Amino acid sequence: MKLAIIRRRYAPHGGAERFIETGAREFANAGIEVSLIAESWTSFGGDSFRRITVPGGGLTRASRLAHFQHAIADIVAREGFDLVQTHERLLTADIFRAGDGVHAAWVARQAAERGGLRGAIMRLDPLHRLVIDTERRMARETDMIFVANSALVAREIAEWLTVPASRIRTIENGVDLAAFHVATDAERQAARARFGIGPDEPVVAFVGSGFERKGAFRLVEALAQPAARPFHALIAGADRHLKALQARVVALGLAARVRILGGVADPRSVYRAADVFALPSLYDPMPNAALEALACGLPVVTTADAGIAEAVAEAKAGTIATRDPQSIAEGLTVVAGQRAAMSSAARALARRFDLNAATARWLALYRELA
Repeated sequence: MKLAIIRRRYAPHGGAERFIETGAREFANAGIEVSLIAESWTSFGGDSFRRITVPGGGLTRASRLAHFQHAIADIVAREGFDLVQTHERLLTADIFRAGDGVHAAWVARQAAERGGLRGAIMRLDPLHRLVIDTERRMARETDMIFVANSALVAREIAEWLTVPASRIRTIENGVDLAAFHVATDAERQAARARFGIGPDEPVVAFVGSGFERKGAFRLVEALAQPAARPFHALIAGADRHLKALQARVVALGLAARVRILGGVADPRSVYRAADVFALPSLYDPMPNAALEALACGLPVVTTADAGIAEAVAEAKAGTIATRDPQSIAEGLTVVAGQRAAMSSAARALARRFDLNAATARWLALYRELA
């Protein structure tokens, strides 16, 4: 079987890239020839798949996306793949993995949070309008299978795009339970020593690119609340707002308690040093970092707009907060008070997301459609 996977910008530390790289190795072992098609590359996942580069074009953000969509159509027509899976919005694919959720739902949340003129400008942005229009055409004009990575996304695909249930599948993200595990005492001590944190200080971890959307600024503001003053924080992620976040930390007087690490290739040392994981996201369809944290036995503080929230609440493996800094601070305090029980629940919940089971579901879908 010849499978094409499309990701416009292939970058390190991304959740989609982790999905592709871990999955591609297993797909290759199953006899599937995988070609990865991208416009730009800042990392490459080795020899598990063939690499096809799409030449860039266009002058504006919207025109560059339109150029990419047309170029993909030409490549697909030329190559004769058995299946085409896209992580981007375009019409020439058999499977759309909605790893970023429904764009219209994301824009609605972001515009509402920004409010006023900034929100209106976002709604009128030509790029967002093109992406939303493409999503609607994918739903209306094709027989494409939409794969949601959480129940949250599956509901929104049905509600926002009116895709029938027969064309929606839910395959939750997977996590490597061998690679991500509860830290031993030695691992915990080494990680804390690396970051200059004492053995008894409570630590909250944040891992993710996209500081505004995932709530890094909200977390920092929460740490300035009286309820969260005992906490130290490790914030890992590559983001264009990194300097602004650093400045906010200094302005709040948190420089002694908050370390901003930038992008990290391997976040396990961050999890090992931590007691709780926080991701107060505006919209997060199924955060891989949260799954890794659960596998490491970290209770999760997140919002109802994260795809993992329902499972965390049901398993009592953390708590659900709003984006309000006071609510986040209170969530950290609740988890700290129940850490032992919630840590056990977190690791138990992580088993639901075993990477091998997730990969098997993808292989079954490929065989079904091929």
